[in-house]
Amino acid sequence: MGSTKLFVEMRFTPVRIGEEGNPDYEAFYLVGYDKKTTEYVLHLFDAYGVSSKPVPGIGVRKDNSIRFKFDYSVGPWYNTFTWDPDRKTWKNMINYEQKDGHEVTFAVKELTPIK
Repeated sequence: MGSTKLFVEMRFTPVRIGEEGNPDYEAFYLVGYDKKTTEYVLHLFDAYGVSSKPVPGIGVRKDNSIRFKFDYSVGPWYNTFTWDPDRKTWKNMINYEQKDGHEVTFAVKELTPIK
């Protein structure tokens, strides 16, 4: 097997104190690519806790973005990563879908690599 990477690991740590008394967010993401389905898979582990029935996010790449959909029991959540080649950073937008189908933005983050 060549040098093809099978997954990408991302670690999120806070760069400032949590707002409004919220705890600082920490997370560990594993992103892989399924060659058979041509879909990306995101396994998310974060400070909000662990589930005995984890739900992976499934996504498809379009241009410089991958939008992952998580089919949670409370309704779908979306985690979109968009690459900015000029700045060499990622934008991460997290949305959830309300019962009426309207999407609400939960968080927007800028991701920079550790040097």
